[in-house]
Amino acid sequence: MDARTFLRAIPRDIPDQLPSALRDFHAPASGFGLVKVWYGNKDLHYEVTNRPRLRTIELGLHFEADPLTNARLLAAFAAHAQPVRRALGKTVRIEEWDRGWARVWEPIAPATLDGETLEHVVERVAAYIAALEPILRRELPRDVAWSLALRPGRGSGPIATSSRRSRSAR
Repeated sequence: MDARTFLRAIPRDIPDQLPSALRDFHAPASGFGLVKVWYGNKDLHYEVTNRPRLRTIELGLHFEADPLTNARLLAAFAAHAQPVRRALGKTVRIEEWDRGWARVWEPIAPATLDGETLEHVVERVAAYIAALEPILRRELPRDVAWSLALRPGRGSGPIATSSRRSRSAR
């Protein structure tokens, strides 16, 4: 299957792998060999990137907000490294990277972009969301914008807003 079809199938297939409380997310159409899935802040998102020249797919939770927010979240996830690795495996990397951003991620070396690889990537992204989203919501600094604004349904776009200030919503 071509890369565009492969990547577009990921947000379509993720909800079936998630607990019901995490099935509504933002997944805007994207190109450039990647797909992003996010909940309350688009700068804090799950990303799958196809890197054909490196013969790898990268997937993980990306912190692409301001440097202070990224550093605070990186420190929070580093402090949770043991439970993160218990949930996701020992190959998970928690690190700073490009432009002051940070990420919790892993590379996957697919033989080909086919149905079997798609199923594996969807399972891994869903595992990342299920394991990391509760930590992200718990550790998110209060001054960071967060709005759970979704239409009912799977991976739909924004409509009504729930406040970031309400800890019970996280």
